[in-house]
Order: sequence, then C-alpha cells, then structure tokens
Amino acid sequence: MFVIKQEDISFFNTVYIDMTKQFPMSELKSYECFVSLLSGNDYNLYSAISDDICIGYFIVFKDKYYKNLWLDYVAVMKQYQSRGYGHQIFDNLKKYFAKEYNGIYLEVEKPEQSKPNTIRRIKFYESLNAHKLDITYFYPNEEGCLPMDLYFLPFNTEEIPAKSEIINTVQTVFLSLHSNCKHLNEVLTKIN
Repeated sequence: MFVIKQEDISFFNTVYIDMTKQFPMSELKSYECFVSLLSGNDYNLYSAISDDICIGYFIVFKDKYYKNLWLDYVAVMKQYQSRGYGHQIFDNLKKYFAKEYNGIYLEVEKPEQSKPNTIRRIKFYESLNAHKLDITYFYPNEEGCLPMDLYFLPFNTEEIPAKSEIINTVQTVFLSLHSNCKHLNEVLTKIN
C-alpha cells in the first residue's frame, strides 16, 4: 500500500541529510531557512510510504489564491531509486491534492547533453503529462540565479494557467520562499 503523509519538523532532520546528498548546494536553502518555512502553514513536507517504508519525500508550497502547488523538492531515497517509485509518488500526490488544487509547478534544470540526468528528469516529467511553460525562468540563489525551465502538471484537466497567473504565482512563491535572497528583485525582473 502506498501512502502520502504530512510530516513534522522532526522528520525533516532525516530528510535534510538526504537532501544535502541528492541536491546541488546551489539549489538548497539553509537548514534554518527550511525550519522557518516549515513552521508556517503554506510550506509542507510529506513522506511517501510504500508498505510501511519511507521511500521518498517532497516539499510543496501551497498557493491558495490560484489553488496550485509549487514543488520545491522531491526525491526518492537512493536505495529505492529506479524502481518506479517516482511515478508512484506523483500518481499519489495528484490523488492526494486533486480535490483542493488544480495542479503543480515544477522547476526543471535546462537539458544538457553532458548531464544525462537533466534529460532523464525532463522525460520523466513529460511522461507524467507535465507541460513546459512559455516563460523565461530563473531560480534565485546566493550567487544570483540559475536558468531553468518551469513546467506545470495539471491534476484534473489539461488547462494550463494563463501567463499572468504564472507570473503572479512565481512572485508569490519567490517572496515566500526566497525572501532572504539578496538578488531576488533582480531575478524577478528577468522572468517573463
């Protein structure tokens, strides 16, 4: 049986160790920033449990105005990768949130032939029926920003948000999740 479960900060301590191994440091927030965000109502950590074993986790920001989610992080624990659990996480994530939310935004690294995981990740998201959005997108970090692509995975229909809604959502998310980034305003002006 597969279960999605909202977790608390004590579970995050285990997750953070895994995150430092699976995500580039340029894409990670500080531990203190995570703790602060997770203490609010709109930024939540979930575990993905299969047959009573935690096989992965994800963190989402809830945009209650437009009724969409923003996937900040998702990972399958190393020892459970390449077993189809990524698809199970997204299938169950959609079921878990579909009544209350329209879909989920996904930040994706630009495809690079020299980095096969970037191409593999894009193919994975596209296999879920995620759509690349027609937007110039950057991920803010301490060094400035990383050029990325933004995708949207609808839950109940094939409807993609209008560009104005996308821009407003990005601003809401950035002001909530990246408010401590000194380059934030500069990054926001580049997104169009």
